[in-house]
Amino acid sequence: MPDSSSPDAAPAGHGLLAGVDVSSFQGPPSTWRSEAGAIAWAGVKLTELQPGGVSYVNPDAKADWDYLASDKLGRIAYLFGHPSVGALATVEFFTSQLRPLGLSDPDAVMLDLEVTDGLPPASVDAWAREVLAELEHRLHRKPLLYTYLSFAQAGNTASLGGYPLWISDPSSPKGHPQVPAPWTQWTIHQYSISGSIDRDVANFPSMAAMGDALGKPKGSGVKDLGGAITGDVTAVRWDNGIMVVAGRSTDGFVYTKRYHSVEQVWGPWRKVSLSKTLGAPGLVAWGNQDGFLYYTEESGAVIQLSTSDSGATWA
Repeated sequence: MPDSSSPDAAPAGHGLLAGVDVSSFQGPPSTWRSEAGAIAWAGVKLTELQPGGVSYVNPDAKADWDYLASDKLGRIAYLFGHPSVGALATVEFFTSQLRPLGLSDPDAVMLDLEVTDGLPPASVDAWAREVLAELEHRLHRKPLLYTYLSFAQAGNTASLGGYPLWISDPSSPKGHPQVPAPWTQWTIHQYSISGSIDRDVANFPSMAAMGDALGKPKGSGVKDLGGAITGDVTAVRWDNGIMVVAGRSTDGFVYTKRYHSVEQVWGPWRKVSLSKTLGAPGLVAWGNQDGFLYYTEESGAVIQLSTSDSGATWA
């Protein structure tokens, strides 16, 4: 592996960055990192929402995601798409698995589009366009579109030229893929699909440049607070500048996240309710430290928790 302190030192040559894409087929990082060799980044499959309501989550995704972060390597999270499954359901399933893993500003996301599920090209293209737009809206970065030459040439990606292209073209030399219409340039080239791991190069001179192009745009003012919140959230701010956001998590309990104005950092999501709630909680704050948090138990009873330390603790 490259020196973890300098991931930019692992280019494939000529301004290209070497990478791999992995799924459960490769297993956890301990089974593929040696085979991968000197890489600067990796794509990690997270989900596949299949026809008939069958949902798949890569059991090694968290280990892969954490390993890449610990070794300071670039990360691309991706979903395998089925155009016969609802676009919004597909995105919701993917983001529900991605958010608990954490999404940093330089991280990228990708739609793997290589099956039609028997639909005509125009329908496949329209479905992918909706998925990509929803991913961009929710995750605040322009997603990559992965596909292969004959699939694109059949018209299945006719309107997707505004999204960065990850093209599978093992018939062409590394870094010199054919570029199908409607694209005029490529972003990532999958040049080898033989052996135990697929190999790619990204068309960037450094990981910083890759993160700037594929991650969250700088200066956008959007910050992903993570978590696994479902439904509405509520927030309060004390006179001392500390803020708390609260919401109902997917496990049914109330979680809060606290912003400390002095350090200017957000703390972790913490479970604060003693029981599960029927819906979103409510917050009230006054002065520098005092406040109440309200939620409704499954029995219908309304519970009040109080804080006297600006939301650091609730009781």
